[in-house]
Amino acid sequence: MRSRKIAAILAILLLLGVLIGTSQATAGPSPSYPTGDPQTWVIYQIVIDRFYDGNTSNNNPAKSPGLYDPTKTNWRLYWGGDIDGIIAKLPYLYELGVTAIWISPVFDNIDVAINTSSGLQAGYHGYWPKDFKVIEEHFGSWSTFYKLIQEARKYNITVIIDFVVNHSNPSDAGEYGALYDNGTFVTDYPTDAKYATVDPITRSLSNIYNHNGGITNWNDRWEVRYKNLFNLADFNQLNPWVDRYLKESTALYLKAGIGGIRLDAVKHVEPGWLKTYADYVYAIKNVFMFGEWYQSFNDEMYWDMVKFANDSGISVINIPLQQVLVDVFAYDTKTMYDLDNAVKKYTSNFMWQNKLVNFIDSHDVPRFLSLSKSITRFHQVLAFVMTAPGIPVIYYGDEQYLHYDATNEFGQVGGDPYNRPMMTSWDTTTTAFKLIKALAQLRRANTALAYGLVTTRYVSSDVYIFERKFFGNVVLVAINRNLNSPVAVSNVYTSLPDGVYSDYLGGLINGTSIKVVGGKFSVTLPPGSVSVWQYKAVPSGPWVGAIDPTMGRAGNVVVISGEGFGSQPGQVLITNGQSTWSATVTYWSDKSIEFIVPSGVTTPLNDNHVTVIVKRADGATSNGIAFQYLSGRQIPVIFEVQNTKGTTLETVPGEFLWLTGSVPELSNWSPATTRAVGPMLCPAWPNWFVVASVPANTYIEFKFLKAPLGGTGVWEPGSNHAYTTPSDGIGRVSVTANG
Repeated sequence: MRSRKIAAILAILLLLGVLIGTSQATAGPSPSYPTGDPQTWVIYQIVIDRFYDGNTSNNNPAKSPGLYDPTKTNWRLYWGGDIDGIIAKLPYLYELGVTAIWISPVFDNIDVAINTSSGLQAGYHGYWPKDFKVIEEHFGSWSTFYKLIQEARKYNITVIIDFVVNHSNPSDAGEYGALYDNGTFVTDYPTDAKYATVDPITRSLSNIYNHNGGITNWNDRWEVRYKNLFNLADFNQLNPWVDRYLKESTALYLKAGIGGIRLDAVKHVEPGWLKTYADYVYAIKNVFMFGEWYQSFNDEMYWDMVKFANDSGISVINIPLQQVLVDVFAYDTKTMYDLDNAVKKYTSNFMWQNKLVNFIDSHDVPRFLSLSKSITRFHQVLAFVMTAPGIPVIYYGDEQYLHYDATNEFGQVGGDPYNRPMMTSWDTTTTAFKLIKALAQLRRANTALAYGLVTTRYVSSDVYIFERKFFGNVVLVAINRNLNSPVAVSNVYTSLPDGVYSDYLGGLINGTSIKVVGGKFSVTLPPGSVSVWQYKAVPSGPWVGAIDPTMGRAGNVVVISGEGFGSQPGQVLITNGQSTWSATVTYWSDKSIEFIVPSGVTTPLNDNHVTVIVKRADGATSNGIAFQYLSGRQIPVIFEVQNTKGTTLETVPGEFLWLTGSVPELSNWSPATTRAVGPMLCPAWPNWFVVASVPANTYIEFKFLKAPLGGTGVWEPGSNHAYTTPSDGIGRVSVTANG
């Protein structure tokens, strides 16, 4: 949430007496998010092949024979899990409290095994696609996929697909980067290389794949985006055919009825292109999107990760937090002070902090129980993920303590592929199952977990007490990671009203009760305990907690979520602090509003965000929430500046170039690096380039800046550069640096 000079905004709103047309008020969630808005979700991540075999007839299909291992001893071949298996277990997932399932990629993967030093390997995981418009035959068909969507809806479960935008399949083995378009062969990596033409400035290519070798310097932004991730054939999204193919493929899944997209390896894809991808998606359907950006808090490119999430309309998986959680709860190499610092860091850095996707286990990291044998600590870290700011992900089998502790070729105990065992137990009585179920219910019942800000109430080496608060709603969580000794704390402040509060978990993780007197409490926390206390208030006014998506243009459907909107339709107002626009409301309920983004909105100077406010039918006005307004349909444009040597734009180590300009997408002339587009890339010094998402068929004026990360830029002197963007495809403009 971001409020902006609410008093001034309210004054503007008081001058507005225009009512807008609205739909008939109803009670349930909006049509865009029939299972509730994403911040209330509990996501369950499934590796399809390892979940449940619901249809044995597709285990060894004729199209790709010999890739199935019925003995389940080769961990890199197919084991039989399929879409029918997920459908069969929907009642189980519903009982667990799951509201969204993130499934591994369903695209048609390569049809041959690759012979490696580790033995035969197949694309059972889904990340070796060859045809993005065909469903992998080991998993099912388009009809099976449609059935999954339909059956999941009956249990109020949303389906999230895993979309691979960075690459196809291995470039040096198997089918050698073979790529098909709905069954028709397009190219492969060796064939594509025959027509490679290297651009002198971007060092990228005009063909389907980039042919720059593998990444060797993981701190070089150009390498990270324009070289192969390991040996995977790297897409050139700036090729118009690739741009169109990936977007058209996505549209097929949107048509099927998915509610979310997890984007693989977004760190390795041009952020400017990804923003145009998000714009394309949101113009078709309002879905929740989040990307994988592998990063730690201490790396320089953590800055890039934050900027991407704040600017692209796509959230990210909170990988930096997961690394801290492992150190605190599994290894004991960090303390609760470090966890507190991590929470403060990400909640202050990310504009929409509650849209970050939190996890402890995944298909990419060893499972917690392979790193630590403490079931108690595992329960504690699960409880933290379920209550911390962000959307929780439960990796399949965590509720059954699933893990396998063999050592892989990289020396990781329980690492890939051993973090992907076959699901074998469906016990609904485990403590982990009960814990997840209880906290999933709390996420739906108390909006403090979905929308609340976080406040540290007490922290020591072993104890962390944090509070989530959304207006009058409060959830207070206390964790004592000391497994042997109780810890007494005294006179701890809380927003809970005075009274006695029992542990919401009913002592499941050894929790206890508290008595709040005068806004404070004292308590002795049992060893290895998690206590959760909560209070639900009656809304005193309209409380806005979420907006989905966080970015859009005129005509897009956007959902506001919160509480206290009332049963009668009111207004949705968009303001830039000086002017205000009314949006057409298409759906209204007490907790959810759907509206159409109006045209003609202008954003403030040096910014690309406006504020969205709900005005209830009785005139009560809500808090404001930030929304990124796009000025038109987005296309990618390559902006180049040549010959910077000897000019104001010549840099020294630690400095970068940035792009700013006359449209919101170019930050409305902001000199701040948190707003301007960049950092630009320089693979062919003294020439720089950046890919920006800008409105099609639009006259733009622009300039370049010089600044360090996080700084404010030194302007390029002279007149503004000018460019009219094309109506479609990929644009490109190249200028010589002003002196």
